[in-house]
Amino acid sequence: MKLKDFSLEQIHNANDILNQYAVYLKGNELTIYIHYWGGESVFKTNVPHKHSFFEVCYVVDGEGIYQEKGKEYSLSKGNLFISLPHVTHQIINTKDLFLTFFAFEPIYSESKDEGKKLIQLLSETKRIILNIGEENAAEKIWTSMYFLALNQSHLIGDTLKNLGSSLIYSIILSFLDKQTHGKLPRKNSSETIVYKAKLYIRDNISQPLRLKDVANNLHISGRHLSRLFTEELGVTYTEYVQNERIKQAIHLLTTTDLQIKEIAAKTGFSSVHYFTSVFKRLTGVTPGEFNKRLLSDDLILH
Repeated sequence: MKLKDFSLEQIHNANDILNQYAVYLKGNELTIYIHYWGGESVFKTNVPHKHSFFEVCYVVDGEGIYQEKGKEYSLSKGNLFISLPHVTHQIINTKDLFLTFFAFEPIYSESKDEGKKLIQLLSETKRIILNIGEENAAEKIWTSMYFLALNQSHLIGDTLKNLGSSLIYSIILSFLDKQTHGKLPRKNSSETIVYKAKLYIRDNISQPLRLKDVANNLHISGRHLSRLFTEELGVTYTEYVQNERIKQAIHLLTTTDLQIKEIAAKTGFSSVHYFTSVFKRLTGVTPGEFNKRLLSDDLILH
């Protein structure tokens, strides 16, 4: 099913649902507020106007003209075009222009620097109209949102929010040229390696977790992994592992009835004596003392 297969009534009904559930889109880097979702199977020519927000339109079918800054752009099936904030524009229907559209703006107070940078790059784009064709990610996501909105499920709100965020990100990136893409912040390989190492340590906390073994699992040298922990986390590999073992031990002490000997084994300590020594060094009390009183604010890892 494609967007052109929806009737006008279905389009309006779907957009009513989107305007109810897919309005506040909270992402990791960027939070978006949707002013409206809309669509018309026969779009009526509007008058020259401008917005304080972004508006994105997709040509499902038909033909038309988009005007801004004294320029005219022909519109046809498969075109995606954007109106930037405070730019006067007009959409003219020349032949059964079928449009779907939405308007949005970022919530800067809830967005991180990378998200703000993305919006800044979008506001400076020179790519106003794109010919993305019918077989593209934006059309498929949009279609999925309409289909799900018309066939509501129990978790429809979360589903539409997630799809809405995906749609916006895919469209924003489409309007940024390759040179601009190169300027976008990316997670470097060192961060990724350390993150994978942290996951491995967390999921295998009862094991010896020798530096060499973890490094081999990540296909790097032990020296390289040791250096990355110091550079990225500010602690040595050994310090990090011990901290994670004690964190897990505290969790087990406060949520289970396991004996101290069992907890020491589950958190990878070779003996109760060594476990007790490390635990007291990092918390200020022994596991036995900790176990005799409720966890309080002054019982935290240094």
